[in-house]
Amino acid sequence: MSGNGPSRRQLLAGLAGGGALLASAEPARASTAKPTPKETTETTASALPARVVLLEVTPSAYSAADPARSTILVRARVENTGSDALTGLTARLVAQRSPSVARSALDGWARASERTSITRSSASSEDVVVGTGDLAADESAEVELTLPAAALGNGVGAHLAAVEVSDKSGKVGGARTFLVSAPQGVTPTPLTLLLPLVAGRDGSASGLASAVEGRLAPLVGASADPRVAWALDPALLAAAANVTTAGTSGQPTAPSTPQPTLDESRTVSVWLADLRAAATGRVVVALPYGDPDLAALDRSEDGPDLLGRCVAAGAGAFDDLGAVVVRDVAWPADEAADDDLLALALGVGASTVVLDDVCLPPDADLTYTPAGRASVTVLDSVVDAVVADRTMSSVLADSVDADQVVLVRQRLIAEAATTTLQRPSDARGQLLVAPRSFNPVAGAIETLVADVEASGWASWQSLTDLIATDPGPGSRSGPEIATATARAALPARHVADVESALTEVDDFSSALQTTDGRPDAKLLTQQRAALLLLGASWRGHTDELPAARETLERTIASLTTGISIAGGSVRNLAAERSELPITLVNELDVPVQVDLVLTPRSPRVQLDAVPRQTVPARSQQRVGVPVRALANGSVVVEAQLRTPAGSAIGAPVAVDLNVRADVENWISGVVGGGAAALLVLGVVRAVKKGRRRVDEAEHADVTPAPAPAHQDEDESAPTGQG
Repeated sequence: MSGNGPSRRQLLAGLAGGGALLASAEPARASTAKPTPKETTETTASALPARVVLLEVTPSAYSAADPARSTILVRARVENTGSDALTGLTARLVAQRSPSVARSALDGWARASERTSITRSSASSEDVVVGTGDLAADESAEVELTLPAAALGNGVGAHLAAVEVSDKSGKVGGARTFLVSAPQGVTPTPLTLLLPLVAGRDGSASGLASAVEGRLAPLVGASADPRVAWALDPALLAAAANVTTAGTSGQPTAPSTPQPTLDESRTVSVWLADLRAAATGRVVVALPYGDPDLAALDRSEDGPDLLGRCVAAGAGAFDDLGAVVVRDVAWPADEAADDDLLALALGVGASTVVLDDVCLPPDADLTYTPAGRASVTVLDSVVDAVVADRTMSSVLADSVDADQVVLVRQRLIAEAATTTLQRPSDARGQLLVAPRSFNPVAGAIETLVADVEASGWASWQSLTDLIATDPGPGSRSGPEIATATARAALPARHVADVESALTEVDDFSSALQTTDGRPDAKLLTQQRAALLLLGASWRGHTDELPAARETLERTIASLTTGISIAGGSVRNLAAERSELPITLVNELDVPVQVDLVLTPRSPRVQLDAVPRQTVPARSQQRVGVPVRALANGSVVVEAQLRTPAGSAIGAPVAVDLNVRADVENWISGVVGGGAAALLVLGVVRAVKKGRRRVDEAEHADVTPAPAPAHQDEDESAPTGQG
């Protein structure tokens, strides 16, 4: 680094002249404010050229009286992030001698600029050369620093500490941390950890396999301790089961979805087996199907119905899990709710709600951190609340960064120690909730759970134990939803569109007649796909919702094409009363029950109502519709299929009719006239023939033959005489 900068001594003197960074006594409630844009800009502009990453801090809680824990070891990696080489680098570990008595002091130190140094009485290790002492741009080296525990004095609790790296010109980098002493005669603070196992936005086989590898596998792996609780989305179990089944049966996971690859199926199958094994005896919060955004549903008139459907869709999903399933706990996004949202949760059977200390803030005059339990009265009903500590939960969330894992552990131990020391004999349970998108470094959480308890300042307890804790007298206000949190809810218009899609599916389901009485599998898949679009995981990704809805609508529309009206040529009606033939086609695997509605566009014909038709699976059915012709001419009849619920199935089909009702009269006249003529002709011919035969008979029989002229008298006598 250039020699024009201030020396380390000058920097320290300037900071000391400006006053101590931290006050020794501040309100116990930790600040949860995020850095302002101005703070972030200033920090970025003043970034030092060396980045320091903590790799190890042991022991997790030191003790000068215990030889095994009497020396503090800190191992760090120093990286040159600048463009110039750094020379003459040394590092040291410095810590404030007196422990902090306020949680806000811990938070202030964690948020301080990397240029900030400890200005109060401190203990320091010896300076150690970093690597060879020189680091070129983008190079790194590790360093080990040790500090005798006795150097920190007899104070009990968390000490502010830092690894500082300097060259000849002064400080070029640093990493803040906390050194915590072992407890003495205190009751550990009970901690409860709630991890989210929820479905993501990508419900495909590849999307699930990717989520397993990136997010879900580390969460299940982090649950080696059975006291760690899960908030489990039944949609996740269903999706995993579908991918596993499809991989072995060769059947697609859902209509129009690609077949999972063998690797995807194997990845999900192994994870699902691990989940089931880890679930045994564990407390599992049964979330509604798809983990819906409760705040968004609360704003919708259809919210109670939609939430009820989500709850019903998840029924039975946990029956064979072997877990201690808690079905009456609601977990709104960002642990935030108001009275209306709590009333919505109550309406579907919730009796406990997961909130945080921003939604239910402690009373301002409180000098200690209250227990993570509270009671809220809503509509004359009491709702139990388990209250997450926003500060500790936010620290836990940093476990997604491998470079922050050690700092996260030390900070949580420091928070537990400071909370315990506020009231050493009053154990007040605290809740840590990971964000829904939590993607921790593999192995980080299980190590954290073990190390935090090993420090002696905290002990882990199950979620049911925390719920069973007496909330005690009221020490919190609220509930309230922060403005930024409220704005993050899914748009009301989107919720309405999902409700419309569900209504369309419901109406079509009324036409299907399954043999076992269960909902049709394809329709059930689309109903659940619609519910997934209400998930809290869509927060912050609302720009993706229109495309997702469009995909859902196309899939739903494709289902209705299985039942249709066959087209045909022009139908000719040559009689006043006739029958119009209509052919119904069912390409589905189940029988359908439909109403055929015929509407002529002109009053030339009159059509009778058609009884409800049941068309067998994979077949056609001819329907003869009685029709009366009122006038001649061309008529277009719109044929529309409707479900028993009244919804249209597909677009109407135009049936062309050519009406010639007078043709029947003309044909009848011609036929009648011809018949009459034939009859007359027949009679005439019969009469004439009869007369001729009579005349011929008279002349032949009456006129005698002439006698011979000279016949003897004797010859004329009869024979046989004489």
